[in-house]
Amino acid sequence: MYILLLLLLIPCLTFISADNCTDCLNSGKLWCLQTSQCGDATLACNTSITVSLNCPSRPQFAYDDEFMRSEIMVLTTAAQNENPQLCFNNQMPTMKLYKVTTVNCSTNYSDVTCVGYTAYDTKRKVISISFKGAHGQDQINQLMNGAIQYGLESYYTVTNGKIFKIIQDSFMLLWNGGMQADLRYLKYKYPSFELWVNGHSLGSALAWAASAWVVNIGLYKPEDMKVVVMGAARISDYNFAFPYNFHILHRSDPVAHTPTFLPSTVPSTTLFYPKTEVWYNNYMNPGDPYQVCQEADGPFCSGSVDPKATQYIDHLYYFNIDLPGWGHAGCPKNISAYAQP
Repeated sequence: MYILLLLLLIPCLTFISADNCTDCLNSGKLWCLQTSQCGDATLACNTSITVSLNCPSRPQFAYDDEFMRSEIMVLTTAAQNENPQLCFNNQMPTMKLYKVTTVNCSTNYSDVTCVGYTAYDTKRKVISISFKGAHGQDQINQLMNGAIQYGLESYYTVTNGKIFKIIQDSFMLLWNGGMQADLRYLKYKYPSFELWVNGHSLGSALAWAASAWVVNIGLYKPEDMKVVVMGAARISDYNFAFPYNFHILHRSDPVAHTPTFLPSTVPSTTLFYPKTEVWYNNYMNPGDPYQVCQEADGPFCSGSVDPKATQYIDHLYYFNIDLPGWGHAGCPKNISAYAQP
C-alpha cells in the first residue's frame, strides 16, 4: 500500500510575511505554495510547504530534453546489455566501454546480480558509470525483504542522513568488486574529464549511492559531475545535493509512488526524493512537454497522480522506448520499433 505525504488542507486566519520559504520554515512556520506567504498552524492554504526540501527553487542548470534522450538514455539503456559497446556503436560511437562489473548481491538467491559499467569518451571529455536495473522476481524480493529487514543506515558525513542498507550494501559489492579500481584508473588517465552517473529503476538507486560515495571519498567534486536517473524509488531521508541532478519520471510510473514513510523505524522515518524531478505526463515523444518540478517531493508533479491509476508499463518505457528491450537488442537505430503501444 502506497502512502502519500500529508501536506494538504491546513486551515488559516492570518498571514505573516517572510523573506522566503526557507526562512519561514526555519522560524517554525508554514509556507503557502500558492500565495508565497508564511503563516502559523492556522494558515489557510491548499498546499503548504513544511520541509525545506520542498521550498520552490529552479535547478542550477537548465534541463536539456535532447541531451537526455540522445545521450543519457543511451548510457542508461546500455547497462541492460552484457556488452554495452553495442549500444555505443549504434548511438554514440565515440563512447568506449572500459569494463563491466557483475557481482552476486544476494545471500539468498544465486541468480541475483548487480551490474555496473565504466566507459569514457575522449571527444566529449567524459567518464561515465551506469548501473543496471532489477531483473527477475528474486531480485525484487531481495530488495523488498532487505528494505524491511535491514531498514536504513547512516550515510556519509557529507550528507548527514540515512539510506536503505540493502542499496548501500549492493553498491559497495560493485564498488569493491571492480568498479573502484576501474573508475580510479580512468580518473588517473583522464583527470580533467567530467563524470556522468546514471541508471534506471534499481540502477537509479545505485547511481545515487555511487554519486554520494565518490564525493564522500574525495574522488570527484559535485560540480564536476552530472547525475541523471530514471524511474527511481525513494531510498533515503535526505537530499543528494549535486548542482546537476535530475530525476526523470514517466507519467504514471508506479515506482514514483513508493512509500514516503518507513514505519518499521522508531520513530517513523520520512523518505524523500531529491531535487530535481522532471515529469513527462505523456508518451515522452520528441517535442512532448515536461515539467521541471521546483519542489522535491510531495503532491507535486508525478506526486499529483492517483497511486491507484499507476501503470507498470510507464516504468519500462522512457522517451517512448522500451528501455529493457532496446538495450537487450543493442540499441538499434530503428528506435520506432520499440515505441510504447
